[in-house]
Amino acid sequence: MSGAAQNDALLSKPARQAEISARLDRLPATRHVWRLIGLLSLGGFFEFYDLFFTGYVAPGLYRDNILTPTTPGLFGTSGIAGFIAALFMGLFVGTLLFGFVADRFGRRVIFTFSLLAYTFCNVVMAFQSDAFWLNVWRFLAGVGIGVELVTIDTYISELAPKHLRGRAFAFNQVIQFGSVPIVAVLAYLLVPNNPLGFSGWRWVVLIGAVAALAVWWIRRAVPESPRWLAAHGRVEQAERITAELERRVETQYDRPLPPIPPAAPP
Repeated sequence: MSGAAQNDALLSKPARQAEISARLDRLPATRHVWRLIGLLSLGGFFEFYDLFFTGYVAPGLYRDNILTPTTPGLFGTSGIAGFIAALFMGLFVGTLLFGFVADRFGRRVIFTFSLLAYTFCNVVMAFQSDAFWLNVWRFLAGVGIGVELVTIDTYISELAPKHLRGRAFAFNQVIQFGSVPIVAVLAYLLVPNNPLGFSGWRWVVLIGAVAALAVWWIRRAVPESPRWLAAHGRVEQAERITAELERRVETQYDRPLPPIPPAAPP
């Protein structure tokens, strides 16, 4: 290949990346677009469920004598404060130290892996009767939650057309905070009791874990971010996913899609 041809090939990739972004940004707000945003937001629902059950399960942890006011925790904390510190230290590690992994390995791979990882940690935590291991698994779950939170927000920003982005994030917040009254009601009903001879706080943790697995199964249909693929040189794959999104959206839009605006160079 001549030098000029090589330069043309090199220049074509940035232009194709810009075109993919322009194609995504001109998509109208159809059911399919909102469905993808909703599926991503469901992951955030169970992350917030996980964050907010921390205080609600505290009475059960004390009742089972797993925690006492003097049980040592992280950074000189004790009792439930140690349980909370383990969670927030995990969130700190997940968001600040491992937040980059979605940039390297892809949005879809990491939000899937992080969801399965923190779900596994919660299942193990639900069967702990020792404060040390309870806090260890709470910390590890916090790492997974932190990675997932960063990844979901990034993916929504890349998936949603720019004219829809503000509403997409507002919808995401509504879904996420919708978990708060649900976990409160479940804790109110379960934590004071021992359904089937199993401590109520353990049920609260396991219900969230099982439901998160259901979300993982449903979210398998969510594709990788075309913008991320294009930015990492996988332009052909990005174009295939973008074309499929366009096909589905146009079917629901019931008329031709808006023209692709001229894309600014990246």
